[in-house]
Amino acid sequence: MSAKQNAPGPRNPAFTWAVIAAVIVASGIVSFFLLRSSTSGENRAQGGRSAGVRAPQVSLVDFAGKPFTLDEYRGTPVVVNFWASWCPFCIAEMPGFEKVHQALQGEVQFVGIDQRDDFDAAKQLAEETGVTYRLVRDPDGRAYDAVANGAMPTTAFIDADGKVVEVVGGQLSEEQLRERILKLFGVSA
Repeated sequence: MSAKQNAPGPRNPAFTWAVIAAVIVASGIVSFFLLRSSTSGENRAQGGRSAGVRAPQVSLVDFAGKPFTLDEYRGTPVVVNFWASWCPFCIAEMPGFEKVHQALQGEVQFVGIDQRDDFDAAKQLAEETGVTYRLVRDPDGRAYDAVANGAMPTTAFIDADGKVVEVVGGQLSEEQLRERILKLFGVSA
């Protein structure tokens, strides 16, 4: 046998099987992390670490440059969605959130908090998805860190008294969002 036949490379069967095994292992790892954040079954962090406590009063700035705090919405339930332009699950759920927002016509307020993101990329994504609910910047992730559980996206449901009633880590479908709003706030979208 020559040295060429034993050299690692595309013609060596052992090398080929090693590459196939590496791809399968890598695919399994990626699938594991994607499934942890996906909508299959129940989302992670039902209730979350902040459920039952007053929503954090972090002062932020919205996309129009105006100051923002959650106290502005006292008296109305609020859906707070933490998102970023680099998060594919966030992008996927934004059109459904917009549809529910439009259907509720202010009975429940929606706030999208863009966290740790490039502002120009976030603005462009908001334009592309057609989101009209209020968008707020959280460049340092202060609000996200106070509420979220590490998943992206994360959605916090805050009652009219300003208490966090549920935090959901992972993507929510339009149907799941409607169901949670009905269950938690008694409002049908």
